[in-house]
Amino acid sequence: MMPSLTKDPQSISRFEQGYTSSNVEAHSPFCLFQWHRGKHPTRKDILSVDELRNCGGWDLGILTAPTDEPASLPGLLKLVDLFGIPSDFVGERSHAVTHSFGIRKLGDESEIVWIRFLALLPSLPFHGKPRWRRSAVVLKWVPTPSSNNKSTSAPSRQVTLICFQPVEGILVAINRLFKSSRWEDALRDPYFLINASFETWHELVDENAWKLVDLSREAERSIFERSAQLEIDSAELLAIDYNSIHNLAKDAIHMVEGLDASLRSLECALRYHSEMEKLQRDDPAIWEATHRSLHYRREMFHSTRLRMLSVDQRLKNIINMAFNIGTMHDSRVMRQDSYVMKTLSILAMVFLPISTVSSIFGTQFFTTTTSPDPTSSTGAVNTSFVVNKKIWWLWTISIPVTVVMLVGWGVWIKRSQLKAERLTYWMKDVEKAKSA
Repeated sequence: MMPSLTKDPQSISRFEQGYTSSNVEAHSPFCLFQWHRGKHPTRKDILSVDELRNCGGWDLGILTAPTDEPASLPGLLKLVDLFGIPSDFVGERSHAVTHSFGIRKLGDESEIVWIRFLALLPSLPFHGKPRWRRSAVVLKWVPTPSSNNKSTSAPSRQVTLICFQPVEGILVAINRLFKSSRWEDALRDPYFLINASFETWHELVDENAWKLVDLSREAERSIFERSAQLEIDSAELLAIDYNSIHNLAKDAIHMVEGLDASLRSLECALRYHSEMEKLQRDDPAIWEATHRSLHYRREMFHSTRLRMLSVDQRLKNIINMAFNIGTMHDSRVMRQDSYVMKTLSILAMVFLPISTVSSIFGTQFFTTTTSPDPTSSTGAVNTSFVVNKKIWWLWTISIPVTVVMLVGWGVWIKRSQLKAERLTYWMKDVEKAKSA
């Protein structure tokens, strides 16, 4: 009854609208791994869901499939009907959810758990290509008739795990399970496979987290080197790739978002796995080992998240420093212009008193006179340069005024510098007091 009440037909219709025969291939590549008691595990390539219907009867089955999108998996609706996957799982794809964890009990007493994963793959240079990695798992277990037989210790479930667009690590985990004789632990506690899914997903996320750390460290080193070249090379100083730095900061935010989503899914898995403890009375060791592993996975995700939070803060510091470098460069240019203006001001200050005194007195201190040349028969004249006898007034007044102005200017500059130094020392004392 519960599946019929919660089934959403609109999710199915939206999926069907996205399906067209022109954007899908002729077949959907599946790979089925099967384990049977008393037999060796087998691997088989499946071309369609119809072929998959004839491969039932396994004790443990792991099916790898493409991403659950119409363009990649047109047979998803048949797969949903075959395994009783809830319509909510189909509808989540159209909403592009970041986090999803669901559990549903079906009418045949079977249970289904589904989880969606989402992570960003950071890279530079950024070309606008899709860098998101999506994956999903659906775990279903069905009680077998042996569950009513209390005298047997054989596992009492048939377990199926469907991996949509599995990461590389899940294939390695399946290979390890192929070579292991403890595969029946997954029948005793199906969350054994959930733990393996979180383990492989953390490997992918942690690897890309370290990649983002390396990219951020390189950007940080470049900014530090440029900050040390403020007085050396101003041509390369402004050649800062602000776009790449902002993309790294955005990637860090998305990485934290993906880690938070994984942690929420892991918390849900731990909560529901705790409810299974009462069902594991005959073999509590398997449940306890799986539960402890899930707790460990949670701490590993927290470790990666803390690293990403640190990277996020470092990138904020890098962005601030990058903009400060530009500001310091502009300040350096303005300081050079200030030196030129200061030189012109000093020259004006030196000659200002002289011109002022000359203007006030209006005295011509230098004149020329003409007189007839007695030796010339043609009436030529002689020109002579005459200095006014009152020129000493000019120097008596101009020199003291100039000296007073220069001394006053020097005293004012010195006092301004002392005030700036006292403010700097005061700020240092405040910082020391805060750090003490």
